[in-house]
Amino acid sequence: MREMSTKPPHRAPSLDLDGHTVAEHHSHDHKAQARTLLGNRDLRVTAPRLAVLTTLIDSHRPVSAQEVIDTLAPAGIDHVTIYRTLNTLVEAGIAQAVGTTDRGRRFEVHACEGCRVDHPHLECRRCGHLVCLEHGLWPTLIIPTELADFLVEEARLYLYGVCGSCRAAAKAT
Repeated sequence: MREMSTKPPHRAPSLDLDGHTVAEHHSHDHKAQARTLLGNRDLRVTAPRLAVLTTLIDSHRPVSAQEVIDTLAPAGIDHVTIYRTLNTLVEAGIAQAVGTTDRGRRFEVHACEGCRVDHPHLECRRCGHLVCLEHGLWPTLIIPTELADFLVEEARLYLYGVCGSCRAAAKAT
């Protein structure tokens, strides 16, 4: 069995409102954390599950399935296994699927100290860049469990705009 790389894709990490990356707030072994999360959900700890979950935790931001595939391809994990593993992690409640304006899905895991599952996301309407706003925005919203004859099962907050890179590119043209 080959050693699996869990190096996260190079992209912008989650930020708090002071511009600090979420990773600056802590440091610990994400592989050990992944083992614990899998064990807590009674999922067998397999090399592909451990690699995919560690990659998600390392990223500290929502990542696409393709980014996980690109990261783990050198380890020989095929794309079908990665898609199945991502679905398993979402079904088990370990990972969350985050919808995007292009009707895609990205995946995130918030298992680190200070990470909030119920945080808002900021997405660029032009390039699709997605940022988690986990710290310092506002207190957790209080969402009623029933509203207008609906049983509320989930609430998400998305903020849409144009990122600095896209604004700079527009000014340059």
